[in-house]
Amino acid sequence: MGLVSKRNLFLKVDLDEPLSQAHIGLLREATSSTTNDLTVFIALSDISHIDHETGWTKMQRRVAELYAVAAGQALLKEYPLNIDVVPLDFCAYSPEDMDPYSNWPTAAISSDLSAVPGWWPAEMHKHISLYDQPGNVTPAVQPNQSLSCSSRTETPWKSHPHVAVGGTFDHLHVGHKILLTAAAMVATKRVVCGISADRLLESKKYRELLEPYRDRELHVLLFLRKIRKDLIVELVPISDPYGPTAVDASIEALVVSQETLAGSQSLNVRREENGLQPMKLMAIDLVATLSEADKPQSMQALAENTALKVSSTAIRAALYEKQQRGSSTY
Repeated sequence: MGLVSKRNLFLKVDLDEPLSQAHIGLLREATSSTTNDLTVFIALSDISHIDHETGWTKMQRRVAELYAVAAGQALLKEYPLNIDVVPLDFCAYSPEDMDPYSNWPTAAISSDLSAVPGWWPAEMHKHISLYDQPGNVTPAVQPNQSLSCSSRTETPWKSHPHVAVGGTFDHLHVGHKILLTAAAMVATKRVVCGISADRLLESKKYRELLEPYRDRELHVLLFLRKIRKDLIVELVPISDPYGPTAVDASIEALVVSQETLAGSQSLNVRREENGLQPMKLMAIDLVATLSEADKPQSMQALAENTALKVSSTAIRAALYEKQQRGSSTY
């Protein structure tokens, strides 16, 4: 692939099968040859057979795997690359919503084109390059328009009308994006996102490099709109450990990380004290991208696992070190 600033990638994924080596290779190659923005559009191979009870867990794991591969590759190359994974089956896009991406080059594997949605804009067909194997490009072809897969708004797993999620969301990174995507994928009407108010962060390390609340709020809003256009997004500043979950009776589920699952139990205690029903706590599961049999202690594997564990504090620390290096040159 030639080096470009912005690129689309289209992948057909199967939640019941491991992430294919062809997709891993293509994703790494697309990441290496993109400098600014990479949007990975994914379509599920067979929605009708997704298990109602386990589908959400499999979906958020697959999203995490894709982010880990791409962010790990970007970490190796030290690209300041923005990566977004958009599940086409549930995003509720129209062709007009694809306008910002219509002139970006798009990479795909020919066998995946059976899942290209029928509403995929004709303008984007001109920019599809097919990679039968990573590194081996074939001439672009016109996808078959008879193969239609609409932009669904109904998820095939157990969902909830009103779902909450919370965090600082400073310097929005892949961990945040996985958490927010998981929340968007389990909500049918509204996502309530609690965002730490500035005064709650006064003791944070490298506080001077924290993004202002309004910036963090905007980044969360824009990302959620990109993932699920049809959802109501309610952004709430929080100045205590409970936020809106303590008083909003409509919230039925809370999406959390495994690290915060135990601490989240106190939120349901507070709800019971306020006469509210407890929320279902849904923990995202950040899994490694390689199977145990394919897990050499390589720089690639290390980078992919590191990409999943990146934190806002680490990002601010890197920015601080960069500032220090810059000031020491004068």
